[in-house]
Amino acid sequence: MGDILSFDINVFLASVGTSPFDAMLYIFLHGGWVFFAYAFIWMFIHGWLEYKQIQYVRSKEMVCLAIDIPKNTEKDPGQALRGVENIFAHLAGAHSSISWTDKWMKGVIQDEISLEIISIEGRIQFIINTVRRFRDLVEASIYAQYPEAQIVEVEDYAKAVPTNYPDREWDLWGTEMYPAPNQFKSDLYPIKTYPNFEHSMSGELKDPLAVLLEGFSRLGPGEQAWLQFILIPIEQVAYKKKGEALIKKLKGEKETPKQSLPEMLLLAPFNLFIALANGIIGGSSETKKPEKDAFSARIFNLTPGERKVLEAVEVKVSKIAYLVKVRFIYAGKKAVFKKPKAVNSFIGFMKQMNTNDMLSLKPDLKKVGLSSAFWFFKDARNNLHKNRLIKYYRGRSAFDGNPPHYFNCEEIATYWHFPHTFQVRAPQLKKIEVKSVEPPYNLPIV
Repeated sequence: MGDILSFDINVFLASVGTSPFDAMLYIFLHGGWVFFAYAFIWMFIHGWLEYKQIQYVRSKEMVCLAIDIPKNTEKDPGQALRGVENIFAHLAGAHSSISWTDKWMKGVIQDEISLEIISIEGRIQFIINTVRRFRDLVEASIYAQYPEAQIVEVEDYAKAVPTNYPDREWDLWGTEMYPAPNQFKSDLYPIKTYPNFEHSMSGELKDPLAVLLEGFSRLGPGEQAWLQFILIPIEQVAYKKKGEALIKKLKGEKETPKQSLPEMLLLAPFNLFIALANGIIGGSSETKKPEKDAFSARIFNLTPGERKVLEAVEVKVSKIAYLVKVRFIYAGKKAVFKKPKAVNSFIGFMKQMNTNDMLSLKPDLKKVGLSSAFWFFKDARNNLHKNRLIKYYRGRSAFDGNPPHYFNCEEIATYWHFPHTFQVRAPQLKKIEVKSVEPPYNLPIV
């Protein structure tokens, strides 16, 4: 056996010569070509898939919908946010299983839904941008909760801003938000959601959106701010399994990894031998009791903080979720461009939902976002990032930039919901002044 596994480099070099090229040719002709063939096939398959997916993305017909909510349909704030949460639960119906043929022959991918809050020179608007075939689903979801809402198709506002920087007239700052690295390393931990902003006694909700809209309303001529949440509908079964695995880990349960079929076949003789040996010797099968006792002790010895985290994760996993990407862009004419004006409001708004013991989002300042800390070629690198950001934003791209992360409907509703005028004082927030009502069914026809 040792002779079979031994390899003498001197004998090998003597047979192929001292030239490294001769050695490489020998290896290639004597089985090494398999690795080259595998690499070529892998690159061809993935290159083909990417080519078809790019074709599919370019062929999509997008629609930009502006949403206005009447003033006199204001609901109780907490109840209204639960209504917005129901909107996102309904929009999860956009998820569809993609067949093998659609994926590899047509490049079909899951279509996204983009939730946006924008300020054009201080005028604030709520936008949903998605593929045209989702328009009926979006409108039905909103009208079910806000029957008097007005939804109008508009031109894409992002096309009015230059896409190549440096630009003679415009400047831009932007970033993507991603989970801050911490000891958890899991986006299945929740953020602070709107129930945490309700007073425990009175039930009054302090709208976390107020600070963002206040900052957005202060923009003047030549300034724009855009906030984007890309929602990717997902398979809920896979999400739930990941959540259950995390819950078991927090409880202290040891998850036994499932064996694959080759592993089961390989280990079957050994398992049979162990079972026979236990039967002959009289081995006991009660070896798992200490583990169970340890698990029970772990459950009863959780600290209040650990128990709170466990309960929060269970709540998050129990609700419908999406993969989500968050982008922000502030653009303006150079004469009036003041980065802190909108950026500080945005960062403060996002930080309201961060927690030190669970999930926190932070702005990316290296891979996609802009940074003043670059040492080499700072201006050129930041201009490259500006071009990428505006391209990703306009394309509503879910997979360019940082990877998306999990948010459930409650978390999304905390970030993106229709505000309440008695709490939000943004003077240029667009709202409908009157209701639209249906005429009486028995109205005479002249």
